[in-house]
Amino acid sequence: MNWLLAILLSFSLLSNDYIDINTADEETLQVLPGIGPITASNIVEHRELYGPFMELSELEYVCGIGPETIAMLEDMVFVDTSLTPAVDTLHWIGKVDSLSHVLTVSYLDVGQGDAILVEATGGKTLLFDGGPDAGGPLEPPVVFRLHELNVDTIDILSFSHPHADHIGGLASVIEHFTVLEVLDPGMPFVSWLYEDFLNAVMDKGCDYRFLESGMTFQLSPAVTVCVVSVGSEDADLNVNENSALLRITCGNFSTLLTGDMEERSERTLTPVTLPVTVLKVPHHGSLTSVFPPYLRRLSPQIAVFSAGRNNSFGHPHPRVIEIYRELGSEILRTDTQGTIVVQTDGEVFSISTLMVGIQSGEIH
Repeated sequence: MNWLLAILLSFSLLSNDYIDINTADEETLQVLPGIGPITASNIVEHRELYGPFMELSELEYVCGIGPETIAMLEDMVFVDTSLTPAVDTLHWIGKVDSLSHVLTVSYLDVGQGDAILVEATGGKTLLFDGGPDAGGPLEPPVVFRLHELNVDTIDILSFSHPHADHIGGLASVIEHFTVLEVLDPGMPFVSWLYEDFLNAVMDKGCDYRFLESGMTFQLSPAVTVCVVSVGSEDADLNVNENSALLRITCGNFSTLLTGDMEERSERTLTPVTLPVTVLKVPHHGSLTSVFPPYLRRLSPQIAVFSAGRNNSFGHPHPRVIEIYRELGSEILRTDTQGTIVVQTDGEVFSISTLMVGIQSGEIH
């Protein structure tokens, strides 16, 4: 026991001096309770890969550390926030009331699900995800939303992953609108909704191909779509984690469409992630889709939450909303504001909302 007290005293743990978790080396970290050589190495590796910790609770994202260990460390370590970099907002652009737009992105109010309409002025229209099926004889919410926006032709239809709250309305979209091309993320998945969708594609004779990571295509000379990721070959990842991600850019404006991606995918993407103007928040604002270093790299100026009113899943989670507010992001929500319409000329952007007959679907 005397040797342990000597070590603790040597590092001033019995005084008022604390260890800075962002600067301590592996040897120093190992004197802390619950931190052995492997965990100390994991802490340093995490810092080098993702940047400094912004608060003590972020240690929970380090392999080998749980809430109990963090509770033991509260009186022994600290985070010197004066040495941590401020959130990068250099990519944020001006917001105006109206403009002559080159790109319109509508985050559709389809209840508990996702559907995003991307329209390039004088160019092509992309629908990414189709929200839930309405059930029974009713038409899915996405069909009504597209009619509200006077859509008749969809040049490209795609989706993030084949869960019901993302593809439930797509078969009806193909039946009610002219759809020229379908881009499928190509995930093995069995469901009658997915089967109905594929049958509709064949019946209408739509061009059909697969999304591929790194693929890019133009909606107009000014609007580019980049496929950031189409999941992973890791068999342990669930369907949510394998969500396809699309990044839409127009001049200095960008939006990232994320499906239901979760923490493991966010970890993988963090080192190569670029800042974004508008983020479609992953997984309707679930706690499973929050990896702080990833969100700091994105540093979204606008965070759009797509969820159903009074949904039984508690989306978006209050803590997730708080995290985005701490980043300085403006919060927009389809469950309280209806369809969110963002328009840009590539230099500035405007925001409007369309609240008509809000749906409250419960498909997850």
